[in-house]
Amino acid sequence: MFHPEFYPTPPEVIEMMQLDCQNRIILEPHAGKGNIVDYCLQNGAKEVLSIEINKDLQEIVKQKSSLIGEDFFLCTPDQISHIDAIFMNPPFSNADRHILHAWEIAPEGCEIVSLCNWTLIDRSNNRVGRLISEYGSANYLGDCFTDAERKTGVEVGILKLHKPISKSDFDFDGFFMEEDEEEQGIGIMQYNEIRALVNRYVGTMKAFDAMKEQIDSVNSMISQIGMSNISLIIGHEKDVTSKQQFSKIIQKKSWNYIFGKMNMDKYVTSGVMKDINKFVETQEKVPFTMRNIYRMLHIIVGTRQQTFDRALEEAIDNFTRHTNENRFGVEGWKTNAGFMLNKKFIVEGIMETMSYMGFNVRHSSYNLSRIDDLVKVICNITATDYNSIGSLYRFNYDKNHNKMFVIEPNTWYEWGFFEVKFFKKGTMHVKFKNVDTWYRLNKAYGELKGFTLSEQYKK
Repeated sequence: MFHPEFYPTPPEVIEMMQLDCQNRIILEPHAGKGNIVDYCLQNGAKEVLSIEINKDLQEIVKQKSSLIGEDFFLCTPDQISHIDAIFMNPPFSNADRHILHAWEIAPEGCEIVSLCNWTLIDRSNNRVGRLISEYGSANYLGDCFTDAERKTGVEVGILKLHKPISKSDFDFDGFFMEEDEEEQGIGIMQYNEIRALVNRYVGTMKAFDAMKEQIDSVNSMISQIGMSNISLIIGHEKDVTSKQQFSKIIQKKSWNYIFGKMNMDKYVTSGVMKDINKFVETQEKVPFTMRNIYRMLHIIVGTRQQTFDRALEEAIDNFTRHTNENRFGVEGWKTNAGFMLNKKFIVEGIMETMSYMGFNVRHSSYNLSRIDDLVKVICNITATDYNSIGSLYRFNYDKNHNKMFVIEPNTWYEWGFFEVKFFKKGTMHVKFKNVDTWYRLNKAYGELKGFTLSEQYKK
Protein backbone atom coordinates (compact mmCIF):
# COMPACT_ATOMS: atom_id res chain seq x y z
CA MET A 1 0.00 0.00 0.00
CA PHE A 2 2.69 2.50 1.01
CA HIS A 3 6.18 3.32 -0.29
CA PRO A 4 8.77 0.65 0.63
CA GLU A 5 10.77 3.34 2.44
CA PHE A 6 7.80 4.53 4.49
CA TYR A 7 9.10 4.39 8.08
CA PRO A 8 6.89 6.44 10.44
CA THR A 9 8.98 8.35 12.98
CA PRO A 10 8.33 7.02 16.51
CA PRO A 11 7.42 9.63 19.20
CA GLU A 12 10.54 8.80 21.22
CA VAL A 13 12.75 9.46 18.19
CA ILE A 14 10.99 12.77 17.52
CA GLU A 15 11.78 13.71 21.13
CA MET A 16 15.45 12.94 20.43
CA MET A 17 15.36 15.41 17.54
CA GLN A 18 14.75 18.27 20.04
CA LEU A 19 12.62 20.27 17.64
CA ASP A 20 11.95 23.93 18.37
CA CYS A 21 8.40 24.47 17.10
CA GLN A 22 7.14 27.43 19.12
CA ASN A 23 5.47 30.07 16.93
CA ARG A 24 7.34 28.88 13.82
CA ILE A 25 6.22 28.03 10.28
CA ILE A 26 7.56 24.55 9.56
CA LEU A 27 7.91 22.39 6.44
CA GLU A 28 7.69 18.57 6.73
CA PRO A 29 8.70 17.38 3.23
CA HIS A 30 8.18 13.63 3.87
CA ALA A 31 5.07 13.86 5.99
CA GLY A 32 3.89 10.24 5.84
CA LYS A 33 0.89 9.90 8.13
CA GLY A 34 1.92 13.01 10.04
CA ASN A 35 3.84 11.96 13.16
CA ILE A 36 6.23 14.92 12.97
CA VAL A 37 3.37 17.18 11.87
CA ASP A 38 1.40 16.17 14.99
CA TYR A 39 4.39 16.87 17.22
CA CYS A 40 4.93 20.33 15.73
CA LEU A 41 1.28 21.33 16.13
CA GLN A 42 1.16 20.00 19.68
CA ASN A 43 4.26 22.02 20.57
CA GLY A 44 3.20 25.46 19.42
CA ALA A 45 3.93 25.60 15.67
CA LYS A 46 2.30 28.59 13.99
CA GLU A 47 1.70 26.61 10.78
CA VAL A 48 2.91 23.35 9.24
CA LEU A 49 3.37 22.89 5.49
CA SER A 50 3.68 19.34 4.22
CA ILE A 51 4.68 17.32 1.16
CA GLU A 52 3.75 13.66 0.71
CA ILE A 53 4.05 11.44 -2.34
CA ASN A 54 1.55 8.71 -1.41
CA LYS A 55 -2.06 9.52 -2.34
CA ASP A 56 -3.59 7.69 0.63
CA LEU A 57 -1.24 9.35 3.10
CA GLN A 58 -1.95 12.72 1.50
CA GLU A 59 -5.58 12.40 2.56
CA ILE A 60 -4.44 11.86 6.14
CA VAL A 61 -1.84 14.59 6.38
CA LYS A 62 -3.88 17.28 4.56
CA GLN A 63 -6.35 17.16 7.47
CA LYS A 64 -3.54 18.29 9.78
CA SER A 65 -1.43 20.63 7.66
CA SER A 66 -1.21 22.65 4.46
CA LEU A 67 -0.29 20.13 1.76
CA ILE A 68 1.77 22.03 -0.83
CA GLY A 69 2.92 19.21 -3.09
CA GLU A 70 3.66 15.53 -3.59
CA ASP A 71 7.28 15.56 -4.75
CA PHE A 72 9.86 17.30 -2.57
CA PHE A 73 12.26 17.65 -5.49
CA LEU A 74 9.70 19.78 -7.32
CA CYS A 75 9.42 22.15 -4.35
CA THR A 76 10.90 25.55 -5.22
CA PRO A 77 12.29 28.35 -3.00
CA ASP A 78 9.33 30.68 -3.67
CA GLN A 79 6.89 28.12 -2.21
CA ILE A 80 8.64 28.08 1.16
CA SER A 81 10.25 31.54 1.31
CA HIS A 82 8.40 32.31 4.56
CA ILE A 83 9.19 29.18 6.60
CA ASP A 84 11.37 29.09 9.71
CA ALA A 85 12.39 25.42 9.76
CA ILE A 86 12.44 22.10 7.89
CA PHE A 87 12.01 18.98 10.03
CA MET A 88 12.21 15.66 8.21
CA ASN A 89 12.82 11.93 8.14
CA PRO A 90 13.77 11.33 4.48
CA PRO A 91 14.31 7.94 2.77
CA PHE A 92 17.62 6.61 4.07
CA SER A 93 18.67 5.21 0.68
CA ASN A 94 19.23 8.72 -0.76
CA ALA A 95 18.93 10.98 2.27
CA ASP A 96 21.89 13.04 1.08
CA ARG A 97 19.98 14.17 -2.00
CA HIS A 98 16.99 15.19 0.14
CA ILE A 99 19.19 17.07 2.63
CA LEU A 100 21.06 18.92 -0.13
CA HIS A 101 17.78 19.90 -1.80
CA ALA A 102 16.44 21.15 1.54
CA TRP A 103 19.58 23.28 1.92
CA GLU A 104 19.29 24.61 -1.62
CA ILE A 105 15.67 25.79 -1.37
CA ALA A 106 15.54 26.81 2.30
CA PRO A 107 15.31 30.57 2.93
CA GLU A 108 18.07 32.34 4.81
CA GLY A 109 17.79 31.92 8.56
CA CYS A 110 16.04 28.55 8.19
CA GLU A 111 16.88 25.63 10.49
CA ILE A 112 17.07 22.13 8.98
CA VAL A 113 16.80 19.07 11.23
CA SER A 114 16.96 15.66 9.58
CA LEU A 115 17.31 12.01 10.49
CA CYS A 116 19.50 9.91 8.20
CA ASN A 117 21.76 6.89 7.98
CA TRP A 118 24.75 7.55 10.26
CA THR A 119 27.22 6.40 7.59
CA LEU A 120 26.17 9.43 5.52
CA ILE A 121 27.16 11.80 8.33
CA ASP A 122 30.29 9.79 9.10
CA ARG A 123 31.69 10.39 5.61
CA SER A 124 33.07 13.85 6.28
CA ASN A 125 34.41 14.27 2.75
CA ASN A 126 30.97 14.44 1.10
CA ARG A 127 28.86 17.57 0.54
CA VAL A 128 26.62 16.85 3.52
CA GLY A 129 29.70 16.50 5.72
CA ARG A 130 31.02 19.85 4.52
CA LEU A 131 27.68 21.50 5.28
CA ILE A 132 27.70 20.06 8.79
CA SER A 133 31.25 21.27 9.44
CA GLU A 134 30.45 24.81 8.31
CA TYR A 135 26.81 25.33 9.29
CA GLY A 136 25.72 22.80 11.87
CA SER A 137 26.23 19.72 13.99
CA ALA A 138 25.47 15.98 14.05
CA ASN A 139 24.72 13.39 16.74
CA TYR A 140 24.69 9.60 16.76
CA LEU A 141 21.36 8.02 17.81
CA GLY A 142 22.08 4.36 17.09
CA ASP A 143 19.41 1.84 16.04
CA CYS A 144 16.60 3.93 17.48
CA PHE A 145 13.87 2.38 15.30
CA THR A 146 13.92 -0.97 17.13
CA ASP A 147 10.47 -0.37 18.65
CA ALA A 148 9.00 1.47 15.66
CA GLU A 149 6.00 0.43 13.54
CA ARG A 150 8.55 -0.50 10.87
CA LYS A 151 12.12 -1.29 11.89
CA THR A 152 15.05 0.02 9.85
CA GLY A 153 17.90 -2.05 11.27
CA VAL A 154 20.39 0.75 10.51
CA GLU A 155 22.45 3.08 12.65
CA VAL A 156 20.68 6.45 12.68
CA GLY A 157 22.10 9.94 13.06
CA ILE A 158 20.58 13.39 13.33
CA LEU A 159 21.97 16.53 11.72
CA LYS A 160 21.09 20.14 12.35
CA LEU A 161 21.95 22.92 9.90
CA HIS A 162 21.33 26.64 10.09
CA LYS A 163 21.36 28.61 6.85
CA PRO A 164 23.11 31.94 7.42
CA ILE A 165 21.46 35.29 6.79
CA SER A 166 23.13 37.66 4.37
CA LYS A 167 22.49 41.39 4.25
CA SER A 168 19.30 42.22 2.36
CA ASP A 169 18.97 45.45 0.39
CA PHE A 170 15.23 45.05 0.06
CA ASP A 171 13.29 47.38 2.38
CA PHE A 172 9.53 46.89 2.51
CA ASP A 173 8.77 49.98 4.60
CA GLY A 174 6.36 52.61 3.36
CA PHE A 175 3.35 50.61 2.26
CA PHE A 176 -0.08 52.16 2.67
CA MET A 177 -2.41 50.47 5.15
CA GLU A 178 -5.64 52.20 4.15
CA GLU A 179 -7.97 51.44 1.26
CA ASP A 180 -8.37 54.61 -0.85
CA GLU A 181 -11.29 55.08 -3.18
CA GLU A 182 -9.23 56.92 -5.78
CA GLU A 183 -5.57 56.05 -6.04
CA GLN A 184 -3.23 57.66 -8.54
CA GLY A 185 -0.08 56.21 -10.04
CA ILE A 186 2.39 57.60 -12.52
CA GLY A 187 4.99 56.42 -14.93
CA ILE A 188 5.68 52.75 -14.46
CA MET A 189 2.54 51.09 -15.84
CA GLN A 190 -0.56 52.47 -17.48
CA TYR A 191 -3.05 53.64 -14.87
CA ASN A 192 -6.02 51.78 -16.33
CA GLU A 193 -4.22 48.44 -16.37
CA ILE A 194 -3.27 48.63 -12.71
CA ARG A 195 -6.78 49.81 -11.83
CA ALA A 196 -8.20 46.80 -13.70
CA LEU A 197 -5.82 44.44 -11.88
CA VAL A 198 -6.82 45.79 -8.47
CA ASN A 199 -10.52 45.64 -9.43
CA ARG A 200 -10.12 41.99 -10.44
CA TYR A 201 -8.49 41.20 -7.11
CA VAL A 202 -11.18 43.02 -5.11
CA GLY A 203 -13.95 41.44 -7.17
CA THR A 204 -12.47 37.96 -6.74
CA MET A 205 -12.30 38.36 -2.95
CA LYS A 206 -15.91 39.59 -2.88
CA ALA A 207 -16.96 36.55 -4.88
CA PHE A 208 -15.16 34.33 -2.37
CA ASP A 209 -17.07 36.04 0.46
CA ALA A 210 -20.33 35.47 -1.42
CA MET A 211 -19.59 31.75 -1.80
CA LYS A 212 -18.75 31.54 1.90
CA GLU A 213 -22.05 33.21 2.78
CA GLN A 214 -23.91 30.65 0.67
CA ILE A 215 -22.16 27.80 2.47
CA ASP A 216 -23.00 29.34 5.86
CA SER A 217 -26.61 29.63 4.73
CA VAL A 218 -26.68 25.96 3.70
CA ASN A 219 -25.20 24.93 7.07
CA SER A 220 -27.80 27.01 8.88
CA MET A 221 -30.69 25.31 7.04
CA ILE A 222 -29.46 21.73 7.30
CA SER A 223 -28.54 22.08 10.96
CA GLN A 224 -32.25 21.71 11.71
CA ILE A 225 -32.10 18.09 10.59
CA GLY A 226 -28.88 17.34 12.46
CA MET A 227 -26.50 17.85 9.55
CA SER A 228 -23.74 20.47 9.34
CA ASN A 229 -20.07 21.13 8.62
CA ILE A 230 -20.43 21.68 4.88
CA SER A 231 -17.14 23.39 3.97
CA LEU A 232 -15.83 25.49 1.10
CA ILE A 233 -12.86 23.94 -0.70
CA ILE A 234 -11.47 25.47 -3.88
CA GLY A 235 -9.07 23.42 -5.96
CA HIS A 236 -6.20 25.20 -7.72
CA GLU A 237 -2.83 23.42 -7.49
CA LYS A 238 -3.78 22.72 -3.86
CA ASP A 239 -6.95 22.83 -1.81
CA VAL A 240 -7.95 26.22 -0.38
CA THR A 241 -10.12 26.34 2.71
CA SER A 242 -9.76 29.89 4.01
CA LYS A 243 -10.01 33.43 2.69
CA GLN A 244 -6.46 34.10 3.88
CA GLN A 245 -5.06 31.22 1.79
CA PHE A 246 -7.09 32.31 -1.22
CA SER A 247 -5.95 35.93 -0.88
CA LYS A 248 -2.28 34.90 -0.78
CA ILE A 249 -2.63 32.81 -3.93
CA ILE A 250 -4.39 35.61 -5.83
CA GLN A 251 -1.81 38.17 -4.67
CA LYS A 252 1.07 35.97 -5.83
CA LYS A 253 -0.55 35.44 -9.22
CA SER A 254 -1.23 39.17 -9.49
CA TRP A 255 2.38 40.09 -8.69
CA ASN A 256 3.60 37.56 -11.27
CA TYR A 257 1.24 39.14 -13.79
CA ILE A 258 2.73 42.58 -13.04
CA PHE A 259 6.29 41.31 -13.42
CA GLY A 260 5.37 39.65 -16.69
CA LYS A 261 3.80 42.83 -18.10
CA MET A 262 6.81 44.88 -16.96
CA ASN A 263 9.33 42.33 -18.28
CA MET A 264 10.84 42.37 -14.81
CA ASP A 265 12.74 39.10 -15.34
CA LYS A 266 15.74 41.15 -16.37
CA TYR A 267 15.67 43.04 -13.03
CA VAL A 268 14.31 40.54 -10.49
CA THR A 269 16.91 38.05 -9.27
CA SER A 270 15.99 34.89 -7.39
CA GLY A 271 16.96 36.55 -4.09
CA VAL A 272 14.57 39.45 -4.65
CA MET A 273 11.82 37.07 -5.76
CA LYS A 274 12.16 35.12 -2.51
CA ASP A 275 11.98 38.39 -0.55
CA ILE A 276 8.79 39.36 -2.38
CA ASN A 277 7.21 35.95 -1.81
CA LYS A 278 8.09 36.10 1.85
CA PHE A 279 6.52 39.55 2.04
CA VAL A 280 3.28 38.29 0.45
CA GLU A 281 3.19 35.28 2.78
CA THR A 282 3.81 37.22 5.99
CA GLN A 283 2.22 40.63 5.31
CA GLU A 284 -1.28 39.63 4.36
CA LYS A 285 -2.68 42.68 6.18
CA VAL A 286 -1.08 45.05 3.66
CA PRO A 287 -3.91 45.95 1.21
CA PHE A 288 -3.43 44.99 -2.43
CA THR A 289 -4.01 48.50 -3.74
CA MET A 290 -2.74 50.64 -6.59
CA ARG A 291 -0.50 52.73 -4.36
CA ASN A 292 1.06 49.61 -2.88
CA ILE A 293 1.66 48.14 -6.34
CA TYR A 294 3.51 51.32 -7.31
CA ARG A 295 5.39 51.22 -4.03
CA MET A 296 6.60 47.68 -4.79
CA LEU A 297 7.68 48.62 -8.32
CA HIS A 298 9.50 51.70 -7.05
CA ILE A 299 11.34 49.52 -4.51
CA ILE A 300 12.44 47.08 -7.22
CA VAL A 301 13.54 49.75 -9.69
CA GLY A 302 15.07 51.98 -7.00
CA THR A 303 17.20 49.20 -5.55
CA ARG A 304 18.14 47.62 -8.85
CA GLN A 305 21.88 48.23 -8.50
CA GLN A 306 21.93 46.99 -4.91
CA THR A 307 20.02 43.92 -6.09
CA PHE A 308 22.62 43.15 -8.76
CA ASP A 309 25.49 43.81 -6.34
CA ARG A 310 23.97 41.34 -3.92
CA ALA A 311 23.39 38.78 -6.68
CA LEU A 312 26.96 39.25 -7.96
CA GLU A 313 28.46 38.62 -4.55
CA GLU A 314 26.21 35.66 -3.76
CA ALA A 315 26.64 34.00 -7.16
CA ILE A 316 30.44 34.09 -7.16
CA ASP A 317 30.70 33.18 -3.46
CA ASN A 318 28.40 30.21 -3.98
CA PHE A 319 30.31 28.93 -7.00
CA THR A 320 33.75 29.31 -5.40
CA ARG A 321 33.21 28.58 -1.70
CA HIS A 322 33.53 24.79 -1.89
CA THR A 323 35.08 24.21 -5.32
CA ASN A 324 38.79 24.89 -5.73
CA GLU A 325 38.53 24.42 -9.52
CA ASN A 326 36.19 27.42 -9.72
CA ARG A 327 38.54 29.83 -7.96
CA PHE A 328 40.88 32.19 -9.72
CA GLY A 329 43.93 32.81 -7.51
CA VAL A 330 44.64 36.51 -7.21
CA GLU A 331 48.18 37.46 -6.17
CA GLY A 332 48.38 39.67 -3.11
CA TRP A 333 45.11 38.65 -1.53
CA LYS A 334 45.56 38.07 2.20
CA THR A 335 42.10 36.77 3.01
CA ASN A 336 39.78 33.95 2.04
CA ALA A 337 36.73 36.21 2.31
CA GLY A 338 36.19 35.86 -1.40
CA PHE A 339 37.62 34.31 -4.56
CA MET A 340 37.49 35.49 -8.12
CA LEU A 341 35.51 33.26 -10.50
CA ASN A 342 37.72 31.27 -12.84
CA LYS A 343 37.56 31.60 -16.61
CA LYS A 344 36.25 28.04 -16.59
CA PHE A 345 34.08 26.89 -13.69
CA ILE A 346 31.85 23.96 -12.72
CA VAL A 347 28.21 24.05 -11.62
CA GLU A 348 26.85 21.03 -9.77
CA GLY A 349 23.39 19.47 -9.83
CA ILE A 350 22.21 21.11 -13.06
CA MET A 351 21.32 18.10 -15.19
CA GLU A 352 19.24 14.95 -14.82
CA THR A 353 18.21 12.00 -16.99
CA MET A 354 14.45 11.50 -17.24
CA SER A 355 13.11 8.34 -18.87
CA TYR A 356 10.52 10.18 -20.96
CA MET A 357 12.53 13.33 -21.79
CA GLY A 358 16.15 12.21 -22.04
CA PHE A 359 19.06 14.27 -20.66
CA ASN A 360 17.87 17.74 -19.66
CA VAL A 361 18.32 20.70 -17.33
CA ARG A 362 16.95 19.90 -13.85
CA HIS A 363 14.16 22.40 -13.26
CA SER A 364 14.33 22.10 -9.46
CA SER A 365 18.07 22.77 -9.19
CA TYR A 366 18.90 25.73 -6.97
CA ASN A 367 22.10 26.30 -8.96
CA LEU A 368 19.86 26.92 -11.97
CA SER A 369 18.65 30.16 -10.39
CA ARG A 370 22.22 31.03 -9.37
CA ILE A 371 23.59 30.72 -12.89
CA ASP A 372 20.62 32.71 -14.24
CA ASP A 373 21.28 35.42 -11.63
CA LEU A 374 24.91 35.51 -12.75
CA VAL A 375 23.77 36.05 -16.35
CA LYS A 376 21.52 38.93 -15.24
CA VAL A 377 24.45 40.49 -13.38
CA ILE A 378 26.73 40.24 -16.42
CA CYS A 379 23.96 41.74 -18.57
CA ASN A 380 23.84 44.68 -16.15
CA ILE A 381 27.64 45.11 -16.26
CA THR A 382 27.89 44.83 -20.06
CA ALA A 383 24.62 46.64 -20.92
CA THR A 384 23.26 43.52 -22.63
CA ASP A 385 19.55 42.80 -23.00
CA TYR A 386 18.80 39.76 -20.83
CA ASN A 387 15.96 38.75 -23.16
CA SER A 388 18.50 38.15 -25.92
CA ILE A 389 19.99 35.36 -23.79
CA GLY A 390 17.32 34.15 -21.39
CA SER A 391 17.53 31.47 -18.75
CA LEU A 392 19.42 28.20 -19.01
CA TYR A 393 16.11 26.37 -18.76
CA ARG A 394 14.81 28.35 -21.74
CA PHE A 395 18.00 27.47 -23.63
CA ASN A 396 17.09 23.79 -23.13
CA TYR A 397 13.55 24.34 -24.45
CA ASP A 398 12.66 23.63 -28.06
CA LYS A 399 10.00 26.24 -28.91
CA ASN A 400 9.38 24.79 -32.35
CA HIS A 401 8.28 21.44 -30.90
CA ASN A 402 7.00 22.74 -27.55
CA LYS A 403 9.22 20.45 -25.48
CA MET A 404 12.70 20.09 -23.99
CA PHE A 405 15.30 18.96 -26.52
CA VAL A 406 17.64 16.17 -25.48
CA ILE A 407 21.09 17.52 -24.68
CA GLU A 408 24.08 15.47 -25.78
CA PRO A 409 26.48 14.85 -22.87
CA ASN A 410 30.13 15.86 -23.21
CA THR A 411 29.34 18.29 -26.04
CA TRP A 412 30.03 22.03 -26.05
CA TYR A 413 27.08 24.38 -26.64
CA GLU A 414 26.98 28.16 -26.89
CA TRP A 415 24.71 30.01 -24.46
CA GLY A 416 24.95 33.77 -24.03
CA PHE A 417 28.30 34.76 -22.56
CA PHE A 418 29.43 31.16 -22.20
CA GLU A 419 30.26 27.87 -23.79
CA VAL A 420 28.70 25.06 -21.75
CA LYS A 421 29.22 21.30 -21.60
CA PHE A 422 27.02 18.87 -19.66
CA PHE A 423 27.84 15.56 -17.99
CA LYS A 424 25.61 12.67 -16.93
CA LYS A 425 26.70 12.95 -13.30
CA GLY A 426 24.73 16.24 -13.29
CA THR A 427 27.50 18.81 -13.58
CA MET A 428 27.89 21.59 -16.14
CA HIS A 429 31.26 23.00 -17.22
CA VAL A 430 31.15 26.68 -18.15
CA LYS A 431 33.73 28.72 -20.11
CA PHE A 432 33.65 32.47 -20.75
CA LYS A 433 33.62 33.12 -24.48
CA ASN A 434 35.15 36.57 -24.06
CA VAL A 435 37.99 37.26 -21.62
CA ASP A 436 36.94 40.92 -21.36
CA THR A 437 33.53 39.85 -20.02
CA TRP A 438 35.30 37.66 -17.45
CA TYR A 439 37.57 40.55 -16.49
CA ARG A 440 34.73 43.07 -16.08
CA LEU A 441 32.71 40.64 -13.94
CA ASN A 442 35.62 39.91 -11.60
CA LYS A 443 36.62 43.57 -11.50
CA ALA A 444 33.11 44.47 -10.26
CA TYR A 445 33.23 41.62 -7.74
CA GLY A 446 36.66 42.72 -6.50
CA GLU A 447 35.39 46.24 -5.96
CA LEU A 448 32.53 44.90 -3.83
CA LYS A 449 35.00 42.87 -1.76
CA GLY A 450 37.47 45.74 -1.44
CA PHE A 451 40.14 44.39 -3.79
CA THR A 452 41.40 45.44 -7.21
CA LEU A 453 41.99 43.06 -10.10
CA SER A 454 45.23 43.93 -11.83
CA GLU A 455 45.17 45.16 -15.42
CA GLN A 456 47.48 42.27 -16.33
CA TYR A 457 44.55 39.89 -16.09
CA LYS A 458 42.62 41.83 -18.70
CA LYS A 459 45.18 40.69 -21.24
